[in-house]
Amino acid sequence: MKIGIDVRKINDYGIGAHIRNVVLAAAIAEPRHRYVLYYDPSNTLVKNPAFEWVPERAGKYSVLEHFSLAEKAQRSGVSFFHSPHYTLPLALSCRSLITVHDLIHLKYKEYFPWWKVQAARLLIKKATAKADVIVTVSETTKQDLLDWIPSLEERIEVIYNRLSDEWFQPEQTVDLENLGIQEPYLLYAGNFKKHKGIDTLIRAYRNGRDLPSLVLVGKGNEMDHDLGEKILTTPGARLLGFSGMNCLRKIYSRALLFVFPSLYEGFGYPPLEAMACGAPVLCGDAPALKEVLGGAAEFFERGNAEHLLEKLKELISDSKKRETMSVEGRRRARLFATNEAPQKLIKIYERFS
Repeated sequence: MKIGIDVRKINDYGIGAHIRNVVLAAAIAEPRHRYVLYYDPSNTLVKNPAFEWVPERAGKYSVLEHFSLAEKAQRSGVSFFHSPHYTLPLALSCRSLITVHDLIHLKYKEYFPWWKVQAARLLIKKATAKADVIVTVSETTKQDLLDWIPSLEERIEVIYNRLSDEWFQPEQTVDLENLGIQEPYLLYAGNFKKHKGIDTLIRAYRNGRDLPSLVLVGKGNEMDHDLGEKILTTPGARLLGFSGMNCLRKIYSRALLFVFPSLYEGFGYPPLEAMACGAPVLCGDAPALKEVLGGAAEFFERGNAEHLLEKLKELISDSKKRETMSVEGRRRARLFATNEAPQKLIKIYERFS
């Protein structure tokens, strides 16, 4: 069978990790099939010669991609097409699968321009109506979809994301002081979009006394001006840009506590990565985070700065609890590095061979 896969988001964070660790891992594990990968030529890639690579210059979420990708798939002789996101070429003539990661644009509409909400609603509705199979990365996202479109139930399957083995490698030789980091420190890593709850974290941190320093790692260009001002004017807080996996592994591993105050997730890679590196994890009680992290993390009420500060003080003062969380966290994270996500995906592909 010839399978087409849209990998234009391979260098993105969450969706990119899904493409690398689940979708391409499946393709590598089952070489009996042929794979055509449609990639963004502006991305820096190491191209596996086992696959056929076809450049796709149509912009992500553009009108053009619905016709350009469909035409390329037909020209390539593709009989099954996988879009690892909620956009699926409307002109596609072969059988297909989409991966839906979350419904953030519909669950927290107030954080997005109205046109993005309407575009997401339209794209998801069209893609889910057209796809033969819909994969979600958690039971939470599956339920979110069913709450909106109950008729999809028979076509939805849950395949959890997979964690790269690289997160379990030994600490890297990285001088934290050169990065301006002084131990002990609290850590957040991720993006700074409004639903990530950074405002709650900053409020809690400002109201605390004698807390360790707070290190926030991520792309500063993703935050709005007000949040940036709050971080820069908060004594003890330090903002770092993302500096690659090796450096991040070291930062995770030396953190006193990893804090992830997100209001909503479809899966939640950062706290799982932190666990793999041995950091104890404190999260907002978003359903997907509770599902993925289980009893290995501690949780606080989402958006509640007072409860967050209470949990911070409790865990900072209890080293034995943190040690237990570190051990249990590594064990929990390992489950997502050894799961059978690629094999489950291959079985779906082969239903249509």
